[in-house]
Amino acid sequence: MKIKISYFYMIRFFKPNQIPISTAVWDPKWYHNFTGNPKYRFLDKNNVLNGIRLKDIVPNEKLHNCCRGRDNCASLNPESCEFLSGYRKQLYEIDFNTFIRTLETISSAAMSYTKSNDEPDIILIVYETPNNPCSERRVLIDWFASNGYELEEYRKE
Repeated sequence: MKIKISYFYMIRFFKPNQIPISTAVWDPKWYHNFTGNPKYRFLDKNNVLNGIRLKDIVPNEKLHNCCRGRDNCASLNPESCEFLSGYRKQLYEIDFNTFIRTLETISSAAMSYTKSNDEPDIILIVYETPNNPCSERRVLIDWFASNGYELEEYRKE
């Protein structure tokens, strides 16, 4: 299992073995969330399972109103952003090995559901593109790196 990062727009290019997992506070309407009903699944036209979220890596409720937007970020310095510093603290409280085991469980279930025989890729999904410094993407990449894992950007094949 490989783990990568990307943003919602790129899901349209995924293959059935590429499993998007939202890290967003609010998902786009088309990204059908099935976590409230374990029997509901949404496969898009490419047979990609959509709707998976992991509550542990979604910014918690205390952070929902902390982001002032890229143009209002303190001198466009993401390191001084209350939202990103709070999100960093939230992630660093998670046991990384337990988190990876959760991803392995999700990966196995998703591959079984889509009937894909290819090696699974878990792709963590954020809203912002890679060139936006005001994004939880950087915090996720740092958290993975601090646990000895390089979180690479998904590239369309």
